[in-house]
Amino acid sequence: MSSNQIALLDSMSKPQLRALPTRKAAAAERLNKIRAMASALIEEAELLEHENGLAEASAMAENLNLKSRVDFFEEVRRFEVRLIVRALEVTGGNQARAAKLLGLGTTTLNYKIKAYEIKAA
Repeated sequence: MSSNQIALLDSMSKPQLRALPTRKAAAAERLNKIRAMASALIEEAELLEHENGLAEASAMAENLNLKSRVDFFEEVRRFEVRLIVRALEVTGGNQARAAKLLGLGTTTLNYKIKAYEIKAA
């Protein structure tokens, strides 16, 4: 479990935890509520991870100076790979929908997936 996920669990309030059904409730009802809560937590953790990646990229650009050296093309490649992987995750691996989400043609997205050797989700 990542530190973001741990922080998210720690930030949950007691009323949120009290919303879980008691052991007297039907097992199926308890399981459904726990699944819904787990799904929401996973989505939040993924969003935090994505935002962290963007923050790191922004920090690198802000700290750029004459003494530092950045491989521009490598940084662009890393950013594109992260963006494509995230779009594929959001669309369940559907390349046509991911291309639309990114504002690319499907042929362009497919080319980048092959060029960057991105594995299917």
